[in-house]
Amino acid sequence: MKKKVVAILLIGITITFTGCNKQGTRSIDMNDNEATKTQIDQENNTKNDTEQKSFLQETPDGTQNIEMPDSVQSNETPQEASDNTQNHETIQEASDNIQNYETTQDLYTAFIKNEVSVTVEEDFPQSDYITYNLEPGKTYTFAELGSYVNTSYFDPEYSTKTSYDNAQYAYLESSDNHTRILLVKFSGLEIYAPDDDSFAVYMIAENQGKLYLTSSYECWARNYTKACKNGLLVSGGSGGAGDHLVAVSAIFANGKNADIYATEIMSGWWASYINEAIYNEVFAGNEDILLSVMFHTIGDKTLHTYDLSECTEEQIALCETYINRCRDEAGINWITEEEVQEVVRERCNALNIDYEIIEQQEEVEWTEIG
Repeated sequence: MKKKVVAILLIGITITFTGCNKQGTRSIDMNDNEATKTQIDQENNTKNDTEQKSFLQETPDGTQNIEMPDSVQSNETPQEASDNTQNHETIQEASDNIQNYETTQDLYTAFIKNEVSVTVEEDFPQSDYITYNLEPGKTYTFAELGSYVNTSYFDPEYSTKTSYDNAQYAYLESSDNHTRILLVKFSGLEIYAPDDDSFAVYMIAENQGKLYLTSSYECWARNYTKACKNGLLVSGGSGGAGDHLVAVSAIFANGKNADIYATEIMSGWWASYINEAIYNEVFAGNEDILLSVMFHTIGDKTLHTYDLSECTEEQIALCETYINRCRDEAGINWITEEEVQEVVRERCNALNIDYEIIEQQEEVEWTEIG
């Protein structure tokens, strides 16, 4: 009769053994040779059953687990065993490398030393006026990022220069929760003119043990951006003699930034941007008027204020006429500086940023690389 034994290998594979117990049927009058053969068969069968049972161990639930002897533990060839050993060593080496960079600071230091790479965020801003944009999803070591800067900013058709002058790094704390962010700056890019001290800064943040290149900014002769220790970026620039911009944005823990506010100050003739027709009627082309008007962009709001402090006594009446007509005829809702600051405070609350840090604009400390 057939006997079926279900055995569960230690590695989780179920194997079914089917064996036949040989019960030889003999005539009563067997000769001596046949009797001897029958005895040998029975002894062999008993030995086989004993060996098979030695492979099996009874478990509490009644099933039987196979306990393989050393001679049958593995079917690996010497080459396979060697390959498996090498794979184990490779995995162990990778694990050791991860342990070497246990903190965010370890990763930042390793990047500066050209030991690890950064990955460009999928939503990294792309610029229409740059020939070569950083490719989202692509990885760059520090040296490769420097090569990208050289390729991007130095066109052989317009410049004999082939490389940036120097590189620096600095750290700041994000404005939302004080997470450390790495900044890397490449200087001497000649964005506006030769020897204009222009530079580009790249922001790098850590996420789940990896570094990501999240955003960037550049500065040249007609604009500037100051990175502050508290995560603020304070920017300024000029679009002309009477057109100046001041803006403040905040860097978050993920390395990305958002505008808090931007104020464009239009003075003299540039004040006509409020309403050119009314301006010409009131001032009759007098460009010596020192009236200033401000456009405040805060979130999705645009607010307007004005400043008469630079106007002469003779100009005050004309300037007030312009302000009043812009309100009455062009629908400009002039507000006070205090009202502007209240909207800025609301914007900070929406961004989860402390409004008070706006007045704390201590610049980061830059350190030379290499």
